[in-house]
This record gives sequence, C-alpha cells and structure tokens, in this order.
Amino acid sequence: MIKAKLWSGNDLTGEWLVTLKLDGVRVLFTDKGPVSRKDKILHNIPTNHRIKDAEVFVGSFKKTITAVRTHNLVELPLDALYSLEPLDTRLIITTLNSPSKEIINHLLGEVNSKGHEGLILRQGDTWLKVKPEETFDVTVVSQVEGLGKNVGKLGALVTSMGNVGTGFTDKERIEYWTNSLVGETVEVSCMSLTEDGKFRHPRFIRVRYDK
Repeated sequence: MIKAKLWSGNDLTGEWLVTLKLDGVRVLFTDKGPVSRKDKILHNIPTNHRIKDAEVFVGSFKKTITAVRTHNLVELPLDALYSLEPLDTRLIITTLNSPSKEIINHLLGEVNSKGHEGLILRQGDTWLKVKPEETFDVTVVSQVEGLGKNVGKLGALVTSMGNVGTGFTDKERIEYWTNSLVGETVEVSCMSLTEDGKFRHPRFIRVRYDK
C-alpha cells in the first residue's frame, strides 16, 4: 500500500499523473475481509471483485464513514469503490510534464470548485497529495476542559503537535467531553508548522475513525 505524502508547494520535474483525491475511506481487502489502514474491520463493502486497495466514497466523508462503520446496512454498490491499484479511470484528470506550482494550484482550484477534496500527483511509487490547507492526522493524548461558556465542555485536544482548540461546534464540545477522544486519530488543518514541528493556527476538522 502506497501512502501519499503532502506536496511541498514547489514546482515538480518529470511526468506526473494527476488524479482526484476523494474525501472517502481507504479500504484494503485482506483474508479477513475489508479493513482500514489500521486493520479495523469495515462493513457493508462489496467483496465480489479482485480489487485489493481502494477508496470507498458515497458522496461525502460523513456518509461514507457512517456506511462502513455501521452493522447491518445494505451493502454498498460496487461503483462506490474506486480502485487505486490498478487505478480506476474515473479518478484520472490528466498527465503533466514538469508542472509548475501555478499549474498545480490552478487544477486544485478547479477540483475544489466541483466539491472534490483535492488532487493526488503520481510518479511511480511517489504519490503527493494536494489540498487547500496543510492537514495532519494526529493522535489525541489528552483533553482539557473549556473556560467561560465552555466550562463542562471540551476546551482543547492535546496532541504531540500542539493543542487544538478551534473548529468544534457546541454539540461536538459536549459530545467529545462526555465521550473522550483520547487514543483516537483526528484530522487537523493549519497554516503551516513551526520550526519545532508544532501547529500554527490549528483547526479541528474531524475524527478519523477509519484510522
């Protein structure tokens, strides 16, 4: 399984295949059935095919994660699977030769305007993910209670890359304080990282129960 690295934002050299980055769930097909990258069992995913590595997507991340984590739902249609190896042709956008950062960002804007999450640039076994902001998946190590109007609610998540205290709805602050996220993986966006690898202006995006 190839993992995509974050694009540095610089010009690239050589030929690159440009594909869509769907906001779905990565699924691997093993002897025990469909599993996530962290080897967690996923549900309602069709298995009558020869795909080994795919993205499952049913319109949005929220709908997709609900579908693959809930028991006893109707099996998803086969076309909800987007094979990554071999590559599903529905994901292919174009091929670029030594693309500049301006061209890459222009394509990113086009796919974002159509509701897609971003791009994946492929050159052999090198995959680069291109998204509007830098995002990171980190493990929650502890939580702190809020202050003022957030007393009795979640104030911030504590991670190895810094505290994350924005991006939550009031409902989420209550839910996550009641049902702790310690040990779970969360996706965090930020403007950039500090020199010591900490978030600069972090914002909570979502819990990644698929990881």
